[in-house]
Amino acid sequence: MEKSPKITRRAALGGAAAAAGLLPLAMRPRPARAQSRSYALDPREVASGVWMIEGLREVFSRENGGAIVNIALLETEAGAVVIDTGSTGAMGAAIRSFADDRLGGTALVINTHHHPDHWFGNAAFADIPQIAPAATIAACTQFGSDFAAALYAILGPWMSGTKPHPAGTATQNGPLEIGGRELHLTELAGHTAADLVIADSRTGTLIAGDMLFLERAPSLPDADFSLWLQSLDRIAGAVRPSGTIPGHGPYHRDDAALLMTRAYLEKTRARLALAADLGLTRIEAMSAGPVPEFARLGANPEEYMRSVVRRWPDQEAAALPLVSQG
Repeated sequence: MEKSPKITRRAALGGAAAAAGLLPLAMRPRPARAQSRSYALDPREVASGVWMIEGLREVFSRENGGAIVNIALLETEAGAVVIDTGSTGAMGAAIRSFADDRLGGTALVINTHHHPDHWFGNAAFADIPQIAPAATIAACTQFGSDFAAALYAILGPWMSGTKPHPAGTATQNGPLEIGGRELHLTELAGHTAADLVIADSRTGTLIAGDMLFLERAPSLPDADFSLWLQSLDRIAGAVRPSGTIPGHGPYHRDDAALLMTRAYLEKTRARLALAADLGLTRIEAMSAGPVPEFARLGANPEEYMRSVVRRWPDQEAAALPLVSQG
């Protein structure tokens, strides 16, 4: 198996910009219309004691306040296990309010990876134990301020009072029991250097984080195509879940997200490789647009554009021979 990609400052800044919806100037969202800047979250119970808050299938904008990520909450006798906390402090506070009102409070926060839409609500749970993969904690700690700057630039007032608050304890692969509910944690890689998926033993629900997308273009700024595809093989080889909550997209009871994510990765990689082999420039590859069958996915063509920006050096390195200086 290939080594997990290292997170450099340059990569993290690029990933922050991509995750925060930073677009080329001509593509940036228009300023938001007047709005209350409150999150009208709509949690629904998708399995016994498993609640999902579904994010919009969009890139970040002042119109949506960053409410683009799926949140899972699992009921336990000790309170809720909150999996990912959203993009802003206010969103985290709204999630916690639901947990307090309906689920007996919060017992534990789990962050699936380092992209800021999945953990910038952590500060609303500052008094609650928070866990994440060790590599995720390291990236959040090192680059949190850079992520915040990117999000403030896009979301503006929605970010008011938001401060980076990385998880404090590293996750361990294997079972985790809390409040009478048993979870199984598996650290994978490919979407980022560390991607956590959580299986709920009671209901068979898989909370996949951004390992899986459905009806929304996958985010590729930090992606390693080969590692991600290997991780999808591991997910496919595990016990088939009764239902899946992807990082972005609807809850579903089949393998739709697995199939779509795999096809998107394979065909996008092939498209970029062909463009590089033909000697196209980065701008020409961007102008070609996404693979046609994925062009109408949520967050496209923006996600495809960012994928070209971030992944193009990989394609050029593979397509062009190394000329020895010796």
